[in-house]
Amino acid sequence: MKQWKCTVCGYIHKGDTPPEKCPVCGADRSLFILLDEAEDLTPTPAGVDARAGANENSKWRCSVCGYIHTGSSPPEKCPVCGADRSQFVLLPEDPGESEKGKDSSAGDTTIDEKGQKFTGRDPSSFIPERFKVISLKLTELHGHPIAVHIPNGVLPISVLFVFLSLLFGSEALATAAKVNIIMVALTMPIVIVTGLIDWINTFKGRMTEIFRIKIICAGVVSFLSIILAIWWLVDPDLYAQGLFNNFFFLLLHLVDLAAGAIAGWYGGKLVFRAK
Repeated sequence: MKQWKCTVCGYIHKGDTPPEKCPVCGADRSLFILLDEAEDLTPTPAGVDARAGANENSKWRCSVCGYIHTGSSPPEKCPVCGADRSQFVLLPEDPGESEKGKDSSAGDTTIDEKGQKFTGRDPSSFIPERFKVISLKLTELHGHPIAVHIPNGVLPISVLFVFLSLLFGSEALATAAKVNIIMVALTMPIVIVTGLIDWINTFKGRMTEIFRIKIICAGVVSFLSIILAIWWLVDPDLYAQGLFNNFFFLLLHLVDLAAGAIAGWYGGKLVFRAK
């Protein structure tokens, strides 16, 4: 009988097909893998041709995000998460033939961003044991996508209000801009924590180019939002000084917005990735 492993929480299901949802963490069936495939999620060792037996109709799966590529060889980089081609595994034409009863346990072996296998701590081990159930529940309930909608929606409005308040010298618009940027600064820690939890639970903490960009952008948004909120609190009447005298202030808001937009765009690629 086949065994299927939930890639989010590690639950093992026995049957010909994976369950519709994981009974432990609620993950969709697309996040289950055949147990014997777990061994194949490591990069191909040096000197071994991973394309042996592959043809133009072969399917390759990104072991980081699950993207499926069709072709005689994997792409140089995953178009969804940016993982290197060494992170792609060739899917068997008949999954039933690949079941050999092998032990797929990888112990403390994991993979770095260059596709090299090394021994170290499982990323999930960095989450304290008493918080693991909570972290899995946050992933199941889409805590990060929900949290990130707050700054993603509020930040553009804040930038618009800043521009209008400086242009027209409006105290009301300045107050609205100040309240909005403070809200962004207060919610970013929640966004970052839930994002790291999702990164560990769903993507096993693998550092690819896209995750690196998202982490950097999140740091930029947090830092600039705090600085701008403090600036507003220290000088609440700056709107009266006009647009020209506050050009750098407006520029920092635009950089803040750009960082948020970049993080959101890459986040969308991961959320709406091909199955």
